[in-house]
Amino acid sequence: MDPFGALKQLERRKRDLLLESDINRQIIQLEVQQVRYRVEFLRSRWTRIQGVWKWALPFAGFLFARKFKKTAGVFTAASGLIPSFLKLWRGWAEGRTKVPRD
Repeated sequence: MDPFGALKQLERRKRDLLLESDINRQIIQLEVQQVRYRVEFLRSRWTRIQGVWKWALPFAGFLFARKFKKTAGVFTAASGLIPSFLKLWRGWAEGRTKVPRD
């Protein structure tokens, strides 16, 4: 029985395990980066969807309210549009002040 041969075999096994550990570490880093990318993508989509709803809901509410009214005068229509236009204006102003993300 060669004691040095067993020692060399243990050193090879240690080296193989260290290489395997390094590969596994890199795989985990890649998966973490993929999760971060996906979370950022979903966050940016959510921001865009919120922006669309901020513009669409006041207008949809106005149209829905108009549908159930039999007659609406010019003053009634204009007074109903003013809050919607204010919300649209604020949303537009907020969109212009935000810095776009790449």
